[in-house]
Amino acid sequence: MLSWQAHKSKITSIAFSRDGQLLATSTGGTRAVYFWSTATGKLVRWLHAQWPDGRLTGAVSCVCFAPDAPLVAAATTLGVNIWETNTWELLADLDIKYAHKATFSSGEMPLFAASNTGWTGIWANPATRHTIQKRRFDQRLQLNALAELHFSPDSRHLAISSEPRAQIWDFRTGQVVQTLRDDNKRYLTRGMVRYSPDGSRIALVYGKWVDVLAVGDTATPRLTFPAGRGRYPAIWALNWTPDGRVLMTAGFDGEVRYWDSHTGNELQALDWGIGQLRCADISPDGLTCAVGSDNGQVVVWDVEV
Repeated sequence: MLSWQAHKSKITSIAFSRDGQLLATSTGGTRAVYFWSTATGKLVRWLHAQWPDGRLTGAVSCVCFAPDAPLVAAATTLGVNIWETNTWELLADLDIKYAHKATFSSGEMPLFAASNTGWTGIWANPATRHTIQKRRFDQRLQLNALAELHFSPDSRHLAISSEPRAQIWDFRTGQVVQTLRDDNKRYLTRGMVRYSPDGSRIALVYGKWVDVLAVGDTATPRLTFPAGRGRYPAIWALNWTPDGRVLMTAGFDGEVRYWDSHTGNELQALDWGIGQLRCADISPDGLTCAVGSDNGQVVVWDVEV
């Protein structure tokens, strides 16, 4: 296990690079993405969110790496920056203000999606170099609240969890292909949503609960289990291990837990006493996990489930 004080304020987003050697963090209060060595915990570099002409833009709320391409994106209050991770060159500046959530699809030329409180934009070939003008979306899905996003492994669909419902969209047609949850209790619904690595199942969070459903199969009963504990049990982070056998959750109670994704049985619980946990990630090889806390600490540890 490796732990260090990465920031003075809460960490809002954390992500492993595709080779697992770097860990990116953002705080929601600074105009930069920070990159740390997962072997030493040392700061390797930082990138300022900026316009193509070099002027700094807004605070970074979310950072994500492309799973199959050398790309990293930062969602900010004034747009989305995309860099090439071999050269760290700024490739694109996407036109979406107050972007809070973002994700890449799989593939060497991935799609990209980002959401704010009113809509979700989708860009094809987002890393194509453009002029100084911001690049507009290729598709737009109108929503009423901030959305959590995740592309299906085959890049055909986009899972969107947004109050008061969670759905799978065919974004090319703008049609909903499956409703995962439609809840009258609005505050329960908008939580993380994640496809399993093989795309056959999908997991989503609402409050302290985790649902696991079969994709495209409404006849198979959903698995539902409580993942949070204590007075404020909200879950804020959800990830699958690469083999799809285990789900990892983290949240307000400060604990990371592993769950059997087929039964909902708890396999392991971890608590380092670092406060509330808003973000967590699993490395692409599934051997390492990382979590960021409200007090600015990062913990990286080896998976043992």
